[in-house]
Amino acid sequence: MESEGNVDGSDIFWPGYVDAVTNLVLNLLFMLTIMIVAVFMFALELSRHKDEAQVETVVTPAAEKQQAMAPKDITTDVVKAKDTEILTLQKELASLKKQVELQNDVRGSQKVVIAKTPMQKTEKDLDKSSSAGGGVVVKFILDAVTLSPSEAETLRSTLASIATGGSARIEVVVPAGFSEAKRLGFYRAMAVRNQLIEMNVPANKIEVSVREGKSGADNSKVLVSPH
Repeated sequence: MESEGNVDGSDIFWPGYVDAVTNLVLNLLFMLTIMIVAVFMFALELSRHKDEAQVETVVTPAAEKQQAMAPKDITTDVVKAKDTEILTLQKELASLKKQVELQNDVRGSQKVVIAKTPMQKTEKDLDKSSSAGGGVVVKFILDAVTLSPSEAETLRSTLASIATGGSARIEVVVPAGFSEAKRLGFYRAMAVRNQLIEMNVPANKIEVSVREGKSGADNSKVLVSPH
């Protein structure tokens, strides 16, 4: 009974103390872990901001320099492009003028002769063709479709023997499938026909034939023969 009465709870003091210290240590470790994580995240964020600041410091001067130089370069390129475009348009305009002049010549204006080579040598541009029945071959140089006064005079003197018969046949053979070649052949035949009419050959006595031949036919030659 005496031993039971002396029990004052001193035996259970240390277990409670250990539990309290353990809880305190766990709480401290938890707080320390949170602090470590926060410090780590703060360090990462600070490092990222420093890297961005360095990139801006390095890139910004170069970008400013490029922006300062860009307008001059762009202006120079634009001027060069405009000059090139102007030259191209001038060339196109000159080409269109030439085409208009050619069309005017084809319509009957003899102020400008497309082929300006004069018919100084009869044997070069007018060929007597014995195989065609004593006819005359009138050869037009380049893209010529009209005759200059000197050429017309030479042609009339050559066609005198045919004109005395009072009738003639004009024939032009053009390449098959080329409408432009056929048109040129027709204008050349008309140019020769006009000379025969000036030599008092009746228009109804002049037969004109512009027909298609092989692909290699020469539409620069106009055959004039007695009808």
